[in-house]
Amino acid sequence: MSSLVHQKEILCVEGITKIFGKKNSPQSIIALDAISFKMNAGANALLGPNGAGKSTLIKILLSYLKADQGEAQLLGHDIFKEGMLIRQKVGYMPEHFAIIPGVNAVKQVSLLGRISGLPKEEAMQRAHETLQYVGLNEARYRKVKEFSTGMLQRLKLAQTLVNDPELIILDEPTNGLDPNGRIDMIELVKEISKEHGINLIVSSHLLPDIEATCEFATIINKGAVVAQGKISELTYQETRSVEKKNMKVEIRGDLERFLAALQTKGIPFQLFENTILVQYSDEEISTVLLKLAYENDIQIRTMVPSEAILEDVFVHRIADMNNKNGLPTKETKIEVSK
Repeated sequence: MSSLVHQKEILCVEGITKIFGKKNSPQSIIALDAISFKMNAGANALLGPNGAGKSTLIKILLSYLKADQGEAQLLGHDIFKEGMLIRQKVGYMPEHFAIIPGVNAVKQVSLLGRISGLPKEEAMQRAHETLQYVGLNEARYRKVKEFSTGMLQRLKLAQTLVNDPELIILDEPTNGLDPNGRIDMIELVKEISKEHGINLIVSSHLLPDIEATCEFATIINKGAVVAQGKISELTYQETRSVEKKNMKVEIRGDLERFLAALQTKGIPFQLFENTILVQYSDEEISTVLLKLAYENDIQIRTMVPSEAILEDVFVHRIADMNNKNGLPTKETKIEVSK
């Protein structure tokens, strides 16, 4: 595996614009609107709702699609002049399967190595190594058309690593996996980044997976950046900025009686199994909850403020942009299960 790229920035995008259809036509779609941002070395997330421009941007960075305006450098190389060199240094795991049904796994992966510029023998050796690394060693001579969804995701990851890249771009790496497969994939991605020092750009709608694998996040919407920074700092800022906060409460006693008391007092809450998430804006909420518990012969076992998660940052920043642009705020569907 490659050693960590010793350069602060792995990506610099300046004024990239992409319009589908004729310019100034009512039917044209602005996929990217003079977007500018930078990404540092490390584990990065590229986030946004459907239609935000994520896939379009990735295709432009890899020279699969031409931008209308702007410039960008990936790993220090001009994406418009050095596309072939970039693809030799970058591993790309697309969301959708791109397999050759009639071949076995080792031949499929070695072919991707050849396309990336590796000599035939080296590509075959790397294919065996990467298939073993992702847990497909015993299945490497099986036809890929016989693979399950989980095996195909691992196969795509092996293809991504075959050219020993400095950067890998993963588009929905846990898509379609069962819970155990999802955990295994997350652990592999974390290991690739932390132990082998390969830079990451991960795009996923599963925000807990992003929090588990990435340190930085760039959130885009309507072809523009709406938030960027360390995930820990973004969530900290969100916790401090929201007018209404959440308190996690666990009790011992009559749960229905306590919830009824909250309703009588007009205190909003949500129930997650045995945990009550109480929404509040008044800093005296602890006193209020303790009094309610005492009056209803209930013991409060834990009561701690709930910190914001990446989901909160995502939803609120997207909504803020839509409100500023006079657009209706639609419910954003994202996966938050763990």
